[in-house]
Amino acid sequence: MTTHLSISEARRLLPSLVQRLAQHPDEVFQISVRNRLVAELKAPPQIAKKGLAAGLLLALARSRRKSKRSSWKVSQDIDSHLYK
Repeated sequence: MTTHLSISEARRLLPSLVQRLAQHPDEVFQISVRNRLVAELKAPPQIAKKGLAAGLLLALARSRRKSKRSSWKVSQDIDSHLYK
């Protein structure tokens, strides 16, 4: 969803806009000066949810236990599972 704001509105509402982006990362705020679009305020491409990495690690450990691999080096394989 895109919301259009003037620069003065964006200045006044900046703290609440940032909080809104934290809750709704798909939202975009377009900021204009004299009816000309000059900036967009949006969340970074990926905001990791709390506990996401821990959950992925636990799922990975469970799947490794099920497979009958005797040895598994975490440092060699972990990035491919955490940063898909």
